[in-house]
Amino acid sequence: MAGTIVSLDGLIVPLAEARVPVTDPAFTVGWAIFETMSADEGQIPRLGAHLDRLAQSADSALIPMPARSLLEAELTALARAHGGGCRIRLTLTGGGARVIVAEDLEEGRLFRSVRAVRGPHVDDPFLGGAVKHTSRAPWIVAVKRSGVDEVLRVDAHGRFTEATTAAIVAVVDGVIWTAPHDGRILASTTLNELIDRAALLNLRVHREGALAAGPWDGLYVASTTRVLAPVVELDGVALPGWDPVGKLLAGVEG
Repeated sequence: MAGTIVSLDGLIVPLAEARVPVTDPAFTVGWAIFETMSADEGQIPRLGAHLDRLAQSADSALIPMPARSLLEAELTALARAHGGGCRIRLTLTGGGARVIVAEDLEEGRLFRSVRAVRGPHVDDPFLGGAVKHTSRAPWIVAVKRSGVDEVLRVDAHGRFTEATTAAIVAVVDGVIWTAPHDGRILASTTLNELIDRAALLNLRVHREGALAAGPWDGLYVASTTRVLAPVVELDGVALPGWDPVGKLLAGVEG
């Protein structure tokens, strides 16, 4: 089955029939948490890691976490009902709704190059950066105002932290640089998998954000639906795209 389908509190329904009250605090104040993952033929890679992160977000955001076995069953059932390659988003709202949406993967998104600008990193004083919550209006506005795909956030020390919807990976003198999961940023499941792959390939990894001023051999963003994608334009300046280490890490040819 293709298209978009929804599991609402465990019941699979067409998108047009999915209903969450407009009084839910997810709508009124953005109080909700979520996880985005991919699936293919009913299988969801890294499901355990996604649910681990969801549990941490739920604890920090004071949103009750349903039983892990229940979420696993509902996610798997929806992935199987969709039947093909799909993007799955699981949202837990502050009003207690459990919403899972499965939709077709965007064609050509995997490894697709991105255009970006630099922007400031500001620590969240209450939730921290490791909570995947839905109050993302400032990031969405920043991307739309800039007319790009991503804003790459830079801390007070001039180092990259994370992008608006992805982790940031840079290659400097053949070494992979990426910010540590120190509570300031989201712990990326895709990035963790890439770091594991780097170890198998004997590629060196330095857990510190690369200098935002450069230079880099290659600059990338990493996310569930992109895996690894080269930044080909930053602040209006063209970048070369893939470098040999990035190609090896992503397993792309050419």
